[in-house]
Amino acid sequence: MQGMALAIQHCNLPIIVQSDSVQALLSMTGESLSRSAYGHLVAEIRLLLGEREFVPLKIKHEHNRIVDCLAVYSRTERTTAVWLGQGPPCIEELLPLDCNPMNME
Repeated sequence: MQGMALAIQHCNLPIIVQSDSVQALLSMTGESLSRSAYGHLVAEIRLLLGEREFVPLKIKHEHNRIVDCLAVYSRTERTTAVWLGQGPPCIEELLPLDCNPMNME
C-alpha cells in the first residue's frame, strides 16, 4: 500500500502492478467488492489506483523472487522500509533474474 502511494506521489507514469496471482489482479480490476479478510485492503488499493492509469500484469511465479525475498526480510526484521534509487543488498543478485520487461504502447 505504501509503495503504491509513493509510486503515485513520485512518478507521473502509469503504475504497473505485477503479480503471480491472477486472483489478486482480478480483485483490483473487478467491480465486485471482496468479502475476504483482505477486502479493506482491496478497497484501499482500488482507491489509489483510481488516481492514475494502471497496468495489471500477470507474471510467472519464477519471476517474482524479489517479492519473496522482501517478504522474508520484512518478517525476519519485523519492519517495513522504502529504498529510493537502490534496493537492499539481499536483492542485488535477483534483479537481473527477475527483470520483467514489457512494452508500453
